[in-house]
Amino acid sequence: MINCNRNIKNYHDEKVKLTSSQMGDLKEKRRVNRDRVKRGLESSGAPGPTGFITQGSFAMKTIIQEEPGRTYDLDEGVIFKRASLVGSGGADKTALNARKMVRDAVDDGSFDTPPEVKTNCVRIVYSDGIQVDMPVYRRETEEAQVVMDLASGDWKESSPQGVTDWFHAAKETRPFLRQLVRLLKSFCKNRPSYLLPSGFALTVLVDECYRGESDRLDENLRQTIEAVYARLTQKLTVRHPVVDEWLIEDVADSRTAKLRDLLETAVKEDFQKLDLPNCTRSKALKVWKKVFHTDYFDSAIKEAEDKEKEKAAGAVAALGSDRPKPWSCGDLPCTPHNRCPRVS
Repeated sequence: MINCNRNIKNYHDEKVKLTSSQMGDLKEKRRVNRDRVKRGLESSGAPGPTGFITQGSFAMKTIIQEEPGRTYDLDEGVIFKRASLVGSGGADKTALNARKMVRDAVDDGSFDTPPEVKTNCVRIVYSDGIQVDMPVYRRETEEAQVVMDLASGDWKESSPQGVTDWFHAAKETRPFLRQLVRLLKSFCKNRPSYLLPSGFALTVLVDECYRGESDRLDENLRQTIEAVYARLTQKLTVRHPVVDEWLIEDVADSRTAKLRDLLETAVKEDFQKLDLPNCTRSKALKVWKKVFHTDYFDSAIKEAEDKEKEKAAGAVAALGSDRPKPWSCGDLPCTPHNRCPRVS
């Protein structure tokens, strides 16, 4: 397979992975909203949080760049002691009232769109496309074991740190894991008209089907995509890696079914061209252009085509310089109209 490692890595670094500026912006919004929650709770006389917990792709560092107008998701959990979340009658505060309490605290009147209470979080939407989800947790210790409950439709047991710990443990033995997760997310993001699995479900699939034996990102990516496709031909469900629940439970779920179909085209049509004897660098880059559905590789394709044309022209010129003229014996002056003096 033509070595396109540098091109795939450049695509990842320039167009997929968050820039330091983008990461800094998200961190600043995280800090500001933490401060808003603490100030708002204090001013209303509500119990203060025992801490915050960053979750999801931001915590795992698999968040990717989005096109203008599309949403960046930042999950920032707010944690309270269970004993502090009580109603006026001394009973546990309901999950809904806990979310309303955080919504009221974070809404300091500075947002164009007021924060909203959702089923599993308080949602803050910024005009620049960044969306901050703030799930609410209550924490208690039972027999030396910490128990965390999420304020959902009702309180339900959860493990917000467990997912991050699971991913970091997986990464210890899989050095390409973050890059491969980001690249599969980019594969899906570049097809916005399709309903495809969530970023977390894609992360679980890449972890399950990880291939990282090569020192080349392009080879590992191809092999991982092939493995994910093979896995989805066997089953379309995806289970949560930490808690006892499904991310995708339906055996005929359209999200994983569509991903399987898209990957089938990549595996059975596009990648096969990389193995052809006449595959050139420009042809290989056109394969990756099609797989990622992007124009990022266009300049590299043109550069490769120019070099290939130059090389081909040089080969033709070299061949022509070694060939004698049709009317010449090679070392005597002859013309097409005169008999060669060496011919008797």
